[in-house]
Amino acid sequence: MTNERGRKKLALEHCRLMSAGDADGLLALYAPEATFEDPVGWGPRTGRDTLRAHIESAMAGNVREVAEDPVAGQDGLHVLTPVTAVMDYRPRGPVYVERGWLPAPERAEPMRLRCRYMMLIRVGESGLIEDMKAFWGRGDIETLG
Repeated sequence: MTNERGRKKLALEHCRLMSAGDADGLLALYAPEATFEDPVGWGPRTGRDTLRAHIESAMAGNVREVAEDPVAGQDGLHVLTPVTAVMDYRPRGPVYVERGWLPAPERAEPMRLRCRYMMLIRVGESGLIEDMKAFWGRGDIETLG
């Protein structure tokens, strides 16, 4: 089992690799049958292939994530990390508008989006992430510029 310090480092490494655009490195942090839900309420998805598609979509938008200090759960499994992600408006902005999570732009498309969210990961005995949940709501995402 991964200790508290290792779990916290794993959460920070997740954000570093996402910002670096390293999909393979990021996927290596996850168990083969990992589940993830981003955002929570959209429904859980399972497996590295599905996760790869999700990650590559975010990376296509030049996402940059800044993590604050992670907090470890007393259960020896979980870590909660506040994250701010800034990304290009496309490809995700129009999807967020369609779902009603973001208002339609009133003028030319904005250049960037900012999303503040809480990332909850569960680390298994293998030291890999077995579950990731991203908690954010409509008030946590906004257009920039």
